[in-house]
Amino acid sequence: MNRTPKRATEKGKDLYTVFPKQGTDTAATMEFIKSTVNNHDLHPWTDVHEQLMSWTVEASPSEVTQLEGHDGIDRVAKLEIPKDHNRLRQDDSLEQKSTIYPVDGQNLDQCNATGASLRALLNDKVNEPRIWNGTVKSWTALLTNAQVEQVEAMDGVEVVRPVYKGRRCRVARGLRKPSTSPKAPGPLERRSIMYETQQNAAPELVAVSQPSTIPVLRDLKHYMYESHAGGGSYVYHIETGVAFEAQHQEFPNIAPQHLLTQKAIDNHEEPGEDDDEDDPSHGTCSAGKALGTQFGASRKAMLVVVRLYLIDTDEFKEALDLIIHDLDEHPERRKKSVVTMSLSIGHDWDEETGDDVRELLNQLFDRDVPFVCISGNIDPVENDSEEVNEYPALLEGPDFPLIIVGSVNSEGALSDFSQRGPHVTLHAVGEDILCLPKDSQTPMRTDGTSYAGPLVAGEIANLLTYETVPFDTSDGSLVKNLKAYLQSDKGSWERVPGIRVLWNGVTEETHNSKEHAQCNTLQADIYVERDDVKGLIENEFCPDATVRRDLQQDSFSISRTYNEGTPNKVTLSMDLETGSSVKHNGDDCIKYLMMAVDGCDSSSEVNPANYKAGGLITIGGDRYRVSPGTLRSAAEKGKQAACDSAYKVFFNEYWVWGHGWASSDNGKSLQDEVKGCALLPDTWSFEYGLGDDGREWTAKFRTGVFQKSCVGNALKTAAGIDGVGCHGSG
Repeated sequence: MNRTPKRATEKGKDLYTVFPKQGTDTAATMEFIKSTVNNHDLHPWTDVHEQLMSWTVEASPSEVTQLEGHDGIDRVAKLEIPKDHNRLRQDDSLEQKSTIYPVDGQNLDQCNATGASLRALLNDKVNEPRIWNGTVKSWTALLTNAQVEQVEAMDGVEVVRPVYKGRRCRVARGLRKPSTSPKAPGPLERRSIMYETQQNAAPELVAVSQPSTIPVLRDLKHYMYESHAGGGSYVYHIETGVAFEAQHQEFPNIAPQHLLTQKAIDNHEEPGEDDDEDDPSHGTCSAGKALGTQFGASRKAMLVVVRLYLIDTDEFKEALDLIIHDLDEHPERRKKSVVTMSLSIGHDWDEETGDDVRELLNQLFDRDVPFVCISGNIDPVENDSEEVNEYPALLEGPDFPLIIVGSVNSEGALSDFSQRGPHVTLHAVGEDILCLPKDSQTPMRTDGTSYAGPLVAGEIANLLTYETVPFDTSDGSLVKNLKAYLQSDKGSWERVPGIRVLWNGVTEETHNSKEHAQCNTLQADIYVERDDVKGLIENEFCPDATVRRDLQQDSFSISRTYNEGTPNKVTLSMDLETGSSVKHNGDDCIKYLMMAVDGCDSSSEVNPANYKAGGLITIGGDRYRVSPGTLRSAAEKGKQAACDSAYKVFFNEYWVWGHGWASSDNGKSLQDEVKGCALLPDTWSFEYGLGDDGREWTAKFRTGVFQKSCVGNALKTAAGIDGVGCHGSG
């Protein structure tokens, strides 16, 4: 894009926008304009779709008349720029980043004229417009106070708002203040759910599953978490990047698409890179506390990076807008998502900026998605207030359910760096936490409310994917009810009087019992189809196991492998300790094996076909295991089917392949359907084997001619997939 020359407008001339006629030779028109106004350095302006819209020129009244008479020119409009645009007051030389909002973002003619006026006034101090779905949202520019007045005087400008800078809340590590001894309240309510155990976990994770009856954290070593581990949920993390590519083992659950602000796009930023130099690994560590597999609260939640370029109100508002639109495009994510941000964005917002952000957050809440942010850190250089004094945390109130998280130490005492006060919802351990940095497999130790907030967001992801969510999720009420839940004895408890700390519901009984789940991972691409393994458990394995168990009064073990040589190969096993087999029944067998099936994996964007990786359920001394046994195509591909046909004069030849169906019957279900399409004798062949296109098997056969439509319908019926058919001739 060109810029208007910086020289003053010649006497007797004004600035004009020249619009070409559609369908004309714009190159010839441009040459005519150059010769008419005697300017051979003319460049075209393009619109939001990079289509030619206009030229900006200096012209006298007589030259304007000549331009208006040319066949290739539609119209000539005078630019409305205040006459004193080159004059600055003595006290008005300071520039501030500002956002310029159009009167009507859908009126592209007006927006392009406004953009031309802004460029003529501000030269290179104005950025390209931010556009969403063909609508101009705003421009950003560096403006003096005088220029704000001049810009607001333009007909196409609705309002100009200042942009406030934000920051990462750093901690200067020093001597810790003495902490108050934790109290020991009575036992709290237990949730009816299966848990997995992470042995020797980071203390901040252990604290999440610390029950009130074990008041001293050092008496615990393990983190117990919900076996579903947030599978099917989404964590939108607003940051300047997360190194999920370099740390792919810590971040295996990555959404297929991320959200980037326009400035991040323009500056070629990547969501999977954490390139901040002022506070290295801030984005990676904070995301890792939410859903890292080693250091995060939610092990199977899906990460969506919302990538900023600068930390300021303009990009923050754009980030919220991007999230809202993404939720509208993926309505299945509503009530299954949480937004988290470990950044603070200034403390001197004007009323209009606060209203803008409040409106965007209300739109988020209306979609039943909570927003978790940090209370902030006390910084003797940048912010020495002990109470919350920065946005967006300052927006929190009785009727505005932001979830604000402060930091405590491992004993539950308020961290000396954590801001406090009535805006804080609850706390999590943010002191001496462990996380993986962006570029090393050696964990680093750090401090800050930046890491306490994502721990709460991770547990929210777990809560939102309970089979029965433990609070009211009625439309429009989820967020406020979630906040109330977290502030109740069901979601937190006070280690130190007055300081509520996150709790995931694990009791001392659960810690001491040997009841837990150990789940396999779909990332290994070894899994089975749910209906197939469910049928085996209910109709074959458990009835057989029950009969055999009745013949024994001592300990009992049984293991059976099914579907050998197919993608759905699976081994089911049950081991009962001495005495247990007497009281055990067939319903227990089905219950606990299905718990290993359904308690570990759920349907999600990366598991659309609801495949099951299985796992181990331990109930006291009894063990129930579901072990898939075949390497398969990636689970995220879901169910697949394809068909090619070739016309051979006397017959048609077909090649059909699939993934996620016909996985244990050697193609019989497909063959039975194809028989109704003039299947020729002795031409059917079926073979299991992986392919780069996702196939797990291939079938070849011949039919009579002109059967392609019939075979396509047979494929659709057998696969249970809409929209499939046969390609090719015949």
